[in-house]
Amino acid sequence: MLTHLFIFRFEPITSFCKGIIFFLIFIPFNAISQKVVSEHGEYKMPIEKSMSEQEAERICIERAKINAIENAFGQTIIQGNSTYIKNERTGSSAESKVVFNMMAETMVNGEWVEDIKPPEISKIYEDGVTYMTVEVFGKIREIKETPITFKSALLACPKTECKTTSFNNKQSVYLEFTAPEDGYISVYCDVPEEKKTYRMLPYKADQNISSYPVKADQTFLFFDPKSAKNIEPHKVDDLTFYLSNPLSPETSKIFVLFNPKSEIGKPILTITSNVTPSNIMEPLSLPSEDFQRWLQKIRRAEPNIQLKTTIISINP
Repeated sequence: MLTHLFIFRFEPITSFCKGIIFFLIFIPFNAISQKVVSEHGEYKMPIEKSMSEQEAERICIERAKINAIENAFGQTIIQGNSTYIKNERTGSSAESKVVFNMMAETMVNGEWVEDIKPPEISKIYEDGVTYMTVEVFGKIREIKETPITFKSALLACPKTECKTTSFNNKQSVYLEFTAPEDGYISVYCDVPEEKKTYRMLPYKADQNISSYPVKADQTFLFFDPKSAKNIEPHKVDDLTFYLSNPLSPETSKIFVLFNPKSEIGKPILTITSNVTPSNIMEPLSLPSEDFQRWLQKIRRAEPNIQLKTTIISINP
C-alpha cells in the first residue's frame, strides 16, 4: 500500500507525476580539511588454482588497505535511504553525508596516502589450500563532506515566511533556492515506507533533463507556475503531499543537490503507467538503495556536488 503520494498538477496538463568498480586508491578528493592518520590492516585469502601469486598478492594488499581504512574511519553501510558509517571498534553507527571512495567494490570513507613500510606478506598451507596473509602499514586520509554554499527551504505557501518541515495532508509544497554562483540543481524525495525515491526536479515534462540551471544570487521558487524562471510555466509541477492513510502521519526525506561546475546527471528511473483509484499516475522513481548507490557514484565522479537533506513530516 502506498504511504503517500506527490500530486503534480500541470497547467494546462492534468496528468500526474509522482514525483564494483575499481577506483584508484590514490584518487584525490576536492575537499576540505582532511585528517591523516597512521593505521595498519591485514587480510587473509586462499590462493585459487586459477589465480597467479602476483594477482593474489595485489588483491590481498588492496583488501588489507580497506581493512586499515575501516579500522580508522569505520565501515560503510547502505541501508534504505541513507548511508551509514559503522564504528568497527564499538559497533555503533551514524548516518553520513561523506562522498565515499570505492576500492575493490567496497565503499570506504578514506583513501590511502602512502606506505609507512612495505607490506608484510606470508603464506601458509592448510588442509590442502594455500593461504596468503598480508599486513599493511600506512598513512590514510579521511574524506570529508563538501561544504554547502547554497540556501534552500521547503515552504507550505509561495512565500518565504511559510518555511516549514511539517506539512498537513493535501497541503502544497514549494522549494526556495538561492546559490552564490551559477550551477545546476536537482531534487529527490524518498519515502521510507515504500522503499522508493521519487524525482521531484527536474519536472516530469523534462523527463530527459538531468538537472536545471540556476543563476548566481537569484532566488528561485520551484513548484509554482507563477514564479517559473527559464522554464515554461505549463511545465511546472504544482506539488501537493497527501496521506494514503488520513489517520496516520508519515515522514519523507528530501535531497537537494547542487553543482556549481557542471550538470549533475540522473539515475535510471522507472516509468510506470500504474494509476491510483484517484486517477493519479505514479511518478518516476527508483528503489531507495539504488538511489543511494547512484548518489555515492555521482558524488565520487564530481566532488563539487553539494548535498542537503531534510526530513519532513506529513500530518493528518
